[in-house]
Amino acid sequence: MNIFSILVPKQMLTYLNANDAVDKAVEFVLESGYTAVPVIDDEGKYVAIASEGDFLRRVMDGGRENLANYKVKDIVKLDPEGAVLNTASEEEIYEKILDRNFLAVTDDRGCFVGIITRKTVIMKLHKD
Repeated sequence: MNIFSILVPKQMLTYLNANDAVDKAVEFVLESGYTAVPVIDDEGKYVAIASEGDFLRRVMDGGRENLANYKVKDIVKLDPEGAVLNTASEEEIYEKILDRNFLAVTDDRGCFVGIITRKTVIMKLHKD
């Protein structure tokens, strides 16, 4: 499988920076309508996937009024399994995408290049 044939490139995506304030990130995610978004650092490297649950846990632990005191990197769990290299094998993609709506795709430097969705993987399987 050519991963680039099903890749949604970074330029077309909503994603967060690890240093974004959580209050601003919550607004951004709510406006986007997504339940999870990739998180990258200042160098463009993949960090994690931020989910609604991450934000909810922060609110429950510290209250909504304290969200500005935290950065996105403070509330997300590092998630190396949420990403694959752009050279990943079909087997690795299939194995990792089963439990996720999408996988982040990185290059050999760890830089975020886009995502592949479970839907596009299934559609690709159906066509082949």
